[in-house]
Amino acid sequence: IGYVVALLLKKAVVYIIQYLKVDHFLESHELPQAIGGVPFSILIGELVKWYVVILFLAQAVNWLALDVLSDFIGMLVFEVPLILSAVLLLAVGFYLARYIRNTINKTNYPKKAMLALIAEIVVMYLVVVMALSYIGFDTTILVEAFRIAFTVLVIVIAIIFGVAFGLSFRKDIKNFVMEVRKGL
Repeated sequence: IGYVVALLLKKAVVYIIQYLKVDHFLESHELPQAIGGVPFSILIGELVKWYVVILFLAQAVNWLALDVLSDFIGMLVFEVPLILSAVLLLAVGFYLARYIRNTINKTNYPKKAMLALIAEIVVMYLVVVMALSYIGFDTTILVEAFRIAFTVLVIVIAIIFGVAFGLSFRKDIKNFVMEVRKGL
């Protein structure tokens, strides 16, 4: 009975999401590829289906009075919503990352492909860290690794700009230093 109810709820959720044209919107922006080409309605429908299956399974195990299995399924009933929410967060985050990538690729910037890929990877990394943190994993090392990488990137960019400006204004700086020496 539980599986049938889960399938009916899945079909209802898929129908509602398709009726709202969420899948069409995502496809028009070329976003389903971000999560392997799976339509958003199917993903949400599957999440709903499996949560309902676990709820019914928990009731069946309680009815059979299997204590050890009942405790395990009871734990699943409380943990699965967190995991399903994290999966939803990942999907939305990956859609956002792909949207950013597609938007950058539509510009006229000469290095747009590389910049778009880097932006997508950074957003995906941040979303994965958020999802892991939401589930309850300690993500301190991942956050610190990102912070260190970002700091190194900023320092490298500062050095590049410093060297570029130094080389481009070499003659002007030489003249300025000569004038300062004359004034002393």
